[in-house]
Amino acid sequence: MIPHYLLLAALAITLCACNAKSAPETAAEPAPTAQATQASYPSIPAEKIAYLGENATYLDGIFYHLPISMNQDNLDQIRATLSTIAAEPATIPAGAKPIAHLWFQVNGKNVEEADLYFQDDIAAYVWYENGKPAYSNLMTVAGIDFYNSIINSVPK
Repeated sequence: MIPHYLLLAALAITLCACNAKSAPETAAEPAPTAQATQASYPSIPAEKIAYLGENATYLDGIFYHLPISMNQDNLDQIRATLSTIAAEPATIPAGAKPIAHLWFQVNGKNVEEADLYFQDDIAAYVWYENGKPAYSNLMTVAGIDFYNSIINSVPK
């Protein structure tokens, strides 16, 4: 009787082994790499800039890698900063990183915010809406001069 069970066990093992298929030996497909692409957004609506020009009470800016910040609580100063925003939308080159983040407030409430891009290949603002980039604008020549003076005033 025991040999009969051994024969059945051997037959079961053989059948299982015959039906088992091994995984094909293929090279693993490389993980897709994220390709850096340019970012392009439409220009911020003129009404939003006009609203800031009439109502902004404070501008706060933090520079990421410089030991400075920018604070303006005078409407004329804020308007001067707003005048550095060109009407043309910007295309942000792949790999570009903002140097600062700006918040525009009306009576203590943040109403607009933007990243400031300022490097050899781009001088622009990228505006946020609902926490995500939504608009962009190139910077005027006066804006480039303005931010250069701020950056150059930092002790080396």
